[in-house]
Amino acid sequence: MNGSGLVFYVPGAILLIAVAVKAPSLKATWRDPATLPSSAILLIGSAVCVLSAPPTITAVNAFTGIANFSGPLVYSGMSALSAAYLVLMIAWRGGPHSALKRRTLLVVALYTLVIIGIVVLFALADVPVERTRDMDTYYAGTPYMREMILLYLVFHTFATVALTGMCLSWLRMITGITRTGLTLIGIGSCFDLSYQVAKYTSMAARWTGHDWDFLSTDVSPPLVATAGVLVAAGFALPRLGPPLADNVRAWNRYRLQKPLWAELRELRGPATAEFRWWTSPVVRLTQQEITILDGVLACVPYLDREIRDAAYAEALRQSVPPADFGPSPGVRGRWARIGTRKPRPSPRPAAPGPHPAAGAPQTVLEDARVVADAAMLAAARIHVTGRHNAYRTPEVKLLETVERPHTRVRLARAIETSPIVAAARRRAALQEVRQE
Repeated sequence: MNGSGLVFYVPGAILLIAVAVKAPSLKATWRDPATLPSSAILLIGSAVCVLSAPPTITAVNAFTGIANFSGPLVYSGMSALSAAYLVLMIAWRGGPHSALKRRTLLVVALYTLVIIGIVVLFALADVPVERTRDMDTYYAGTPYMREMILLYLVFHTFATVALTGMCLSWLRMITGITRTGLTLIGIGSCFDLSYQVAKYTSMAARWTGHDWDFLSTDVSPPLVATAGVLVAAGFALPRLGPPLADNVRAWNRYRLQKPLWAELRELRGPATAEFRWWTSPVVRLTQQEITILDGVLACVPYLDREIRDAAYAEALRQSVPPADFGPSPGVRGRWARIGTRKPRPSPRPAAPGPHPAAGAPQTVLEDARVVADAAMLAAARIHVTGRHNAYRTPEVKLLETVERPHTRVRLARAIETSPIVAAARRRAALQEVRQE
């Protein structure tokens, strides 16, 4: 590892980002016994990564004026992290509230004593030479300092072994995203155990007169940094995973529905909020769909069933081979009449009636219905802001393609890309020009 400490700062930043992502949900879940320790794992892990970097060690030692003050600081942080691991395990195991509280207090008390022991042993040790990378091995034979290092390592090993055993025993009983989290914890624990083996081995080599310091200075830092990220990610995933997946799905749907939203947003109701850069994808999608539904409601009185029927027939004509289509129902003539007739009352939009291509594949028929609704909606959108008279639809009912999320996405795609929809929009615009 070079002096830049990048191997520590990058994992520290990743854990800090995870804390920031998790923060909005804390208010709603703070009563959950697993919330506090899982948040502590992320926060303490981030702090330990930053404090373990050589540049930070130098800065802390200089600020306090005590050589190697960063040693007990980092070891105390790692001990607190070990305690958080065990407390979260207790919360995950569950049981009576009194038993959970008693076990949690026992773990906190035990590791508080460990941290006190680390501080006391450091105060008793004589360590005047600052070591930013090899303190463990350089002072492996120094009285009190040796005991301080071993105290930290032994209790950290205890927590890691317990964590690994829990993961292995639960892995076969858990499914879904929790299983993925346990897998990450198990892999991270293996990296952590490898880090500890490297530390024990390098110190034992010093005790026997050998120099294996590279295990402590070069091998162990990336191992413990990787372990910290994996374990913290495993603990956070069951809580961050579902809302993150919801936001990813919401963003994807929001993006796909944008053409429909752009078509109707100028017709939105006054209660619809504007988007802000910090708006979450779930809220953004909700606002977008309110705008879409408000726009469709404004278009309902202008929905023309003849435009829909003509677009449906044209979509089928383009999708079904001529041999399977049957006699032409005069689609071109119907398109030609649209825009020249006088507005008249029309019943509410309904599904197109039987067609000569009724034997076409269901997907073709569904695509044709989506294109037909999109064409009718695009034409109505033009008429809403024009001089066209409303059809006085007796019963307001949203289009089925707008009511269902998956067809709403297809409707948006048709609004943006279908030449049939573009033709209906042009004819509606031409009709408005003629009425001026």
